[in-house]
Amino acid sequence: MRYKLFSIIVFSCLFFAFPLHAQENDITDMSPEDYIKLKLPPLDSLFENAKKNPLIQIHDTKKEEELGLLSKEKKSWLKYFSVGTSYHYGIQAYTSGYSDSATPVYYQYNNNATSYYNVGGSVSIPLDDLFDRKRKIKNQKLLVKESEYLKEQRMDELKQQIIDLYTAVLSNLSILKLKAEYMSFAKAQYQVVENEFINGKVEASLLSDRKKIQIEAATEYETTRALINSSLLRLEVLTRTSIINKK
Repeated sequence: MRYKLFSIIVFSCLFFAFPLHAQENDITDMSPEDYIKLKLPPLDSLFENAKKNPLIQIHDTKKEEELGLLSKEKKSWLKYFSVGTSYHYGIQAYTSGYSDSATPVYYQYNNNATSYYNVGGSVSIPLDDLFDRKRKIKNQKLLVKESEYLKEQRMDELKQQIIDLYTAVLSNLSILKLKAEYMSFAKAQYQVVENEFINGKVEASLLSDRKKIQIEAATEYETTRALINSSLLRLEVLTRTSIINKK
């Protein structure tokens, strides 16, 4: 009779500990079954999504800036030449007067429209700048390469963090499954002893021991669960990928 009662309680605990359907996708409400069914995306897709991380995008911005400066440096020879033009239009007027001993003074007024324009150019080539131009372009190309290398270095560091978190999640998920089973078993043991204590078949010390085991099992489960949650949340942040709250 005691064995049948124990089996019923264990079955009931496992049923409630591992519901058939998870009701919530929020990490705070994830059940043991939710963790068991959790599937991590492939590492390649996480690496690809990680390129959206601001730590990587800032290097893309830096490279664009260096490429712009390189383009400017290649066109710097244009500053050696200057071209100017001007245009003028207006009315030109003047007044003249004439007189002699036999002729009274008289004045004559003349005006006419005038327009003109001119075009000119000049060349000024500082020799030190001319001979140094090739070196400046080469240095700017090196800065572009440097920005690419820095991005690759940061991406490798980010990949290593992702790998560490990824493997930690996989390892702890396996451990969590065992701890969930042990937690359910400890709970079932306690309920059996509690029932026997109520019927006066066991002493309170045994009930206390079973309760302590149940608490320890639950604590170990929650500790491992917290490690998994922390790793999952960090993975989501680093890779810009929804892992927990997938619809």
